[in-house]
Amino acid sequence: MPDTNFVMSYPQYISLGIYTASPLMQIVVDPVNDSYDKYRSDFRGNFSDLLGFTLAYKSIYIHYAFKTPFGPEEDSRKGRSASTGITLRVRKPRITLAAEYRRYEGYYDNNAPTYVPWDTGSYYYVRPDVNYKNIGVNGIYNFSWRKFSYNAPLTYNERQLKSRIGFLLKGGINYTTIYSSDSTILSSVQTLQFESFDDIKSIHALLLKAGTGAGVNIVIFKRFYFALNYFIMANFIEYQYDTQSGVHSSWRSNANLYTETTTAFGYNSQRLFAGVSFNGDINIMRVKGASIKTNFASVSVSLGYRFNAPHFLEKGWRKATRKLDGIKN
Repeated sequence: MPDTNFVMSYPQYISLGIYTASPLMQIVVDPVNDSYDKYRSDFRGNFSDLLGFTLAYKSIYIHYAFKTPFGPEEDSRKGRSASTGITLRVRKPRITLAAEYRRYEGYYDNNAPTYVPWDTGSYYYVRPDVNYKNIGVNGIYNFSWRKFSYNAPLTYNERQLKSRIGFLLKGGINYTTIYSSDSTILSSVQTLQFESFDDIKSIHALLLKAGTGAGVNIVIFKRFYFALNYFIMANFIEYQYDTQSGVHSSWRSNANLYTETTTAFGYNSQRLFAGVSFNGDINIMRVKGASIKTNFASVSVSLGYRFNAPHFLEKGWRKATRKLDGIKN
């Protein structure tokens, strides 16, 4: 069990929360040859803010978000974007596992003014056909779990009572697809110069990642906190691409290093919790003379409360646990 002088958990409570998030999902297709850098694509989504809800009980944490009409002002030059995301976390004192699904549809090319000859300085090349999908399972092992809570400032399943540094191990497997639903990923204006990427319609990548990191939770008056987690990750990538002419490439490999960072601050008491968090990660792979970078980041503001779990939920949990134990035995 965690040291209750440092970490407090509330298995008797059900935590309900609401949050709003401003997401960034960027895809950069950059020629490895610098002489073609003018023709790179910097795809960005015209995403509005998301409104989401969280539910946590014992070792289960679920959050779901949907698009709202709030956020950055509508800019018709940037087209329309849609996003879907759902996460399920299973938490144990030492290990946190997260199953995630993300889908983003509709982008504009922020770099279009550098390669579109008729540009007037305010042109965005809208690409409603560009899509990004990711499904994966990622896990965290907390070496310092008795006195350091990785989850407290992120999922509010726990509460850090005293400041502490912790050491972490992270790994995961993700399957990512970047594709155009009706053409090639890059435009004909670009591929007339950047010929090695001229016919690619979709990229499919299996990403195996592992790395180490550290976290710090700074607690003031047992309720106010500041948290920072930082990971250095090794990424092993198997990828395959399809062309508009119907060619399916063989699977190929590459590897790279990248970083993941999470920062959060807020208020976490026995019942009420509130906080602001920033999450970001970058992945890079090379495909046919191009460096493909995906950059996912979000800023979230959360507010929630811990309620006494209803009797039927506690009874159902005990019954399900007994059945699982019986299956294991």
